[in-house]
Amino acid sequence: MDPYEIEDTSDWLGNPTQFETVKHYASMLEEDVQNLKRQLQSAKENIACLVEMNDQQSAELERKRIWLANLEAETTDQLSQIHSLTRILDQKEVVIRELQALKLVHKSA
Repeated sequence: MDPYEIEDTSDWLGNPTQFETVKHYASMLEEDVQNLKRQLQSAKENIACLVEMNDQQSAELERKRIWLANLEAETTDQLSQIHSLTRILDQKEVVIRELQALKLVHKSA
């Protein structure tokens, strides 16, 4: 195709100049940048909120762990007392059986 066959539309009415096109594109980029800044600010606020919530949950978890450790220690102490009392009860029953056996021996004699 010869250059004279290519239609030059640069001087037509309504066609933007190169400067106008660049200016419009720059405006669109500025809008995108502002939108991204708003999104970034919103994300930062969300992250700050999530960090605060995480801190609260971590503190609550630590309190619950301490409570559970105390409960476990208390339960272990009570279990130890139960075992001790069970041994004493077993010893008492042995002594009672021995006494009953002695009583039967003395009656028969």
